[in-house]
Order: sequence, then structure tokens, then C-alpha cells
Amino acid sequence: MNRKIGIGLILFALVLGAAAVHLFRGNSPVPSPETVRAESRRTFPAPDEITVRNVVDVPVHYGIVPHGSKSAPESRTLLAGAVDHYRAKGLLIISFERTGRTITRSLTPGRAYSFRYDEYDLLEIWLGSHGREDAEDLAPFVATPRAVVDRMLEMAAAGPDDVVYDIGCGDGRIVIAAAERFGARGVGIDIDPERIRESRENAAKAMVEHLVTFLLEDATRTDISKATIVTLYLLPESNGLLRPKLEKELRPGTLIVSHNYTIPGWEAKEIRSEKIKDNLDKEHSIYLYKK
Repeated sequence: MNRKIGIGLILFALVLGAAAVHLFRGNSPVPSPETVRAESRRTFPAPDEITVRNVVDVPVHYGIVPHGSKSAPESRTLLAGAVDHYRAKGLLIISFERTGRTITRSLTPGRAYSFRYDEYDLLEIWLGSHGREDAEDLAPFVATPRAVVDRMLEMAAAGPDDVVYDIGCGDGRIVIAAAERFGARGVGIDIDPERIRESRENAAKAMVEHLVTFLLEDATRTDISKATIVTLYLLPESNGLLRPKLEKELRPGTLIVSHNYTIPGWEAKEIRSEKIKDNLDKEHSIYLYKK
């Protein structure tokens, strides 16, 4: 599987969310993000909040207006790394320029979104994982198929002597599989409380709580030095963001397995790569690196 499929899943979710149209009451203006930011100390957007983050390395100019409003969109400039917060009772319509064309997307309350580049290095807005300003948005949760999970751990030759760290663990399936199938210990890291709750429940069902730990933390600040294997299913820019951390904290010989996306600048550290199909016959790529 290439980058198009993984990012396509995110875009599909974005379009699906936009299909559930909830109109604003009247044509009230978009609330200023500044009025919302002071109240926004939660990990994720509230049910009536939308967050927009700029993950690209240049300012993004965009317009935003309530769905159904006859008013002109409010013009905004979002600096690199910044987050705008909006209160919304229904969909917001966001617009931005790309290759001389105006692109419009619908944003749903209760969701986090991020401006990123697509597989053609063109600006696009995708679902994000959270709306916090004090933590990087590495990727939204997209589950890794079971066949890919197993092959990632097989390629790393996981065993009872290993400690598997999964950065952005989602529902915990990788570290649970490492414990259940390979007898390894595991640590899952995620910034989403719901994902951590789900991971712990799944570990209990699999009866591997004694082998796995799940940390509700910002993975960019978590000590990963005890890992013998690190697993990733993040976006390319997130892999690049984490590369200095991997280089600094991991011990020589540590294996890193990345689902679908390479680690930029680590071409010399790549041991091998494989392609595998899941139960829906979709192709995925797996990259194995050695520190």
C-alpha cells in the first residue's frame, strides 16, 4: 500500500463526516478563534468546537463561514504550527487556494483538522487527532489491519526478550499482539484518552495486562530508550519529526518498523521492505530499519 491509500482513508472519513449536515441557527458569524482559545484546555475539541491546525511549514491563508450563510467567508492566516479554535453549532465551510483554484471542504463540530500536504505535495485539509496547542498532531487514528500487525512483528522477529513501543498505539492492537503472540512486553503511547481506555480494555480481554502498559502522553516527549522494537503508523512528516528522537534515544541495534510510510533521511538504515495485502485485498507497505 502506498501513501495514497492511507491518506485516502483519512479523506474518506473527512467526506463522510461532512455528509451529516447540521445547519446553523440563522446566519450567525463564525465565532472568533481568539474567543475560544482561552477556554480550550481540553485534549480534544468539545462537541461544539472545531480546531484547525497548520502542520505545513508555511502560513496558510483560508476563509471560513457557517454552512448556509450568505455572508462572505472570514479571512484567516494560520501560521506554521498554530491552531485556530471555533465554536460551531453546525458545519463550517473552509476554503483555501491550491494551484490557482479555490478548494472548499466541510468541517464537522467535535473534530480536529490539520492542513497537510497530500501525496502530490499539494495543500489539503485532513482529519487530525487532537486540538491541543502544546502537542504535535502526529496522525489521526486509522487501525492497522491484523495481517499487517502480525507481519510487522514477524519482520522484527519479536520475542520474549523484546520491549515493543508503539507510538500512536490507537486501540493497542500492536503491543497486545506482541504480548499475546510473541510473548514480548509492550508499551503503547497515545494522546487520546479514549484510545488509551480502549487499549486497556482490549489488553484485559486478551489477558496480557501483566505484559503491556499504555501511556496517555504526548509521544514526542515520552522516553522510549528502553525499546528494542518501535512500531509506527504515522504520516511521513510525523516520521520525519520523530527521527531526531529515534536517533537520540534508541540504543544501537533497536529495530523500527513503519507501516506504509518511510522515515525521511533513513535510507541507509533501511534493512528491507515488504508489501502485503489485507483481508480486503488492499496493499500495504512495511519498512524495517535498524538503529
